[in-house]
Amino acid sequence: MYVTKKVCGRLTEAIFSATRACSEAVRDFRDIPSPRGLPIIGTRLAILAAGSSKYIHEYIDKRHRELGPIYRERLGPITGVFVAEPDSIRSIFSQEGKHPIHIIPQSWTVYNKKHNYTRGLFFMNGPEWLEHRRIMNNLLLKGDLTWMEEAADAVITNFVEDLKGNVITVETLDRELYKAFLEVLVSVLLGADTYKKYKTNINTLVNELTDTVQLVFETTMKLEMINAEWAEKLGLSRWKIFETAMSEALTGAEQILDTLTEECGYGNGLLRRMRDHNVHVERINAIVADLFLAAGDTTAYTMQWILYLVSKNKHVQDKIRSELTNPGSNYTKHVLKETLRLYPVAPFLTRFLPHESQISGYKIPENSLIIMSIYSTGRNEKYFENPLEFIPERWDRANKSMVTKQASLPFAMGSRSCVGKKLAEYELHLMLLRLVENFHLDLCNTNDVHMVMKMIAAPSEPIRLRLRRIR
Repeated sequence: MYVTKKVCGRLTEAIFSATRACSEAVRDFRDIPSPRGLPIIGTRLAILAAGSSKYIHEYIDKRHRELGPIYRERLGPITGVFVAEPDSIRSIFSQEGKHPIHIIPQSWTVYNKKHNYTRGLFFMNGPEWLEHRRIMNNLLLKGDLTWMEEAADAVITNFVEDLKGNVITVETLDRELYKAFLEVLVSVLLGADTYKKYKTNINTLVNELTDTVQLVFETTMKLEMINAEWAEKLGLSRWKIFETAMSEALTGAEQILDTLTEECGYGNGLLRRMRDHNVHVERINAIVADLFLAAGDTTAYTMQWILYLVSKNKHVQDKIRSELTNPGSNYTKHVLKETLRLYPVAPFLTRFLPHESQISGYKIPENSLIIMSIYSTGRNEKYFENPLEFIPERWDRANKSMVTKQASLPFAMGSRSCVGKKLAEYELHLMLLRLVENFHLDLCNTNDVHMVMKMIAAPSEPIRLRLRRIR
């Protein structure tokens, strides 16, 4: 007993000493490295020289290489602490609290306030968010999700059948993919059987919504580097374009939802399941409208990047085909992981921590905006061998030394991670399998395609493919 107490006492003393030493080593928030800027305008000229908001991911990556894995900078109306180190990112998520808070584009909050518009999960916080998030977790992330997979399969199989022919050049791939993934969402809302019965009624509304939503994302990004409240008060043209696009997109989403509920009934998909969980009709409408705005674009752009990389790497296509008959193969999933490492649809993850915290050796005041730069961590040679090369095999379990998993978090982590992760992974995986199974994919773009920001990661020019049917 005496020995045990003595050992425990020494251990406690050692832990206390280490904690005290660690605490003393923590540096002040003001000591976080920051780039030099000019009075009043700060670093705005440097951002403009780098290509403005379109290339903000490259600008921030360059800052990390200059200043280190943590730095502080004011970008437009916001000041953020940028973090690009996996252990620190994991620490941030572990400290996010019961009700995590992320940043919402200022233009969207100004629009909601002006039009008194109720929005879905993305905009909720506190107990209200937690209540609805738990319901959506049970519906979209847990249990038997066969119903959801069947709904996605119904659309994707039909999409590939429509593409079949001898030689096809898809010049409008971005729009076609967006329409397809928007229809997947409709099918998930209704259930596969109800969707098949009423899909002709829905197609026109889906077509109208496609272009409008893409414009919302483009105009949002243009407002990010200025104060959206002032843009609205001054009636700037970029605000007016954004406001019109957002109004049309929300109206289009509401029209689709009205069609689903009035003409098609609630079906046996997500709409019915939300009602069975006693989600109020107003909240169902808000959550579904946000899904229409977010889910289609993110999956469509990710699919473009997948097809861009796969069409450039013929050996990847060949390997996918060779493993089609192997039900235990994870290679297609590795292709998806590798694509999202290089082209994360959300290159930055954000949190406001509810208390003072310590990150990367610095004291961070409560409610500071923390921006996790997963574009930078995903392309850092410290965490991935040959980081700029497309190597799906690096994700094989046998190649653990080639990856640092928490340096690539395309769906985030923690309780506010992407609620649609399983649906997105399934539909992207299935779409890739079906296309490679039926076609040889040839890239028609003559220029290198770069990543640009349209609020989410998009190609700098449309991806053009030539599809040669496999006989």
